[in-house]
Amino acid sequence: MPVNRDLWSEPITRSHTPHWYCPVCGGGYLKLVPDTLHALPTAASLREQAHPAWDADWSKLRFVAMLQCNNKTCMEAITLAGTGRIEVVQTEADNQECIEFYTPEFFKPSPNLIVIPKECPTEVVDQLHLAFVSSWSDASASANHIRIAVERLLDFIKQPKTRLLFKGKRELLTLHKRIEGLASRDKPLSDSLLAVKWLGNAGSHSDVLTRNEVFDALDILEAALDELFTKKGKVLKALVKKINQKKGPVRKK
Repeated sequence: MPVNRDLWSEPITRSHTPHWYCPVCGGGYLKLVPDTLHALPTAASLREQAHPAWDADWSKLRFVAMLQCNNKTCMEAITLAGTGRIEVVQTEADNQECIEFYTPEFFKPSPNLIVIPKECPTEVVDQLHLAFVSSWSDASASANHIRIAVERLLDFIKQPKTRLLFKGKRELLTLHKRIEGLASRDKPLSDSLLAVKWLGNAGSHSDVLTRNEVFDALDILEAALDELFTKKGKVLKALVKKINQKKGPVRKK
């Protein structure tokens, strides 16, 4: 399923942890370990407190915390760090209350942002896990790991790395050429990986890539991996064809 943009942009508070699922067991949710969230204002934020118009919602914080999986058979420990802010809200009793909101910039191990098929090779999975961790603070680094994951995937499906030139010499192929060469075997997969590569290139050559664009690359790659390893799409296409041919249900004998 596509990356849940709302979930992965949701802040954490001292009383609420978003429904981030455990990266180890996948069956539990991560919960804040009581008394492990520690925050301090930045130096700039401390200086601003001398301003006559200063208010609490000017505060900029940095925090660290521990999360733990609530699945009793797992109990994985997670390290979290990032930035925070304070919002002054009006309570039902017409009082003002300061609430701290924290945004992760480091998450280790990070929850999986997409579903990775069990059949996916370790070399690809490792790069995706690095992409997940990087995505919290460095979109360009994350995109670069996704690009490497594409290279490792091509290695796994034995897409040639070189081509034969005259007099027996061989030329090392670029990632782009390898993906283009894949089109003769699997055009839809080639098209998908090419789109991921363009986003990965943007991460390698600029610092303007956004986290949402990283999520786009992960969405495309997730669909490609699902099609390649689980064959769900091909099975459904075959079923559609049979139903259309029979103009009715296809019953098993």
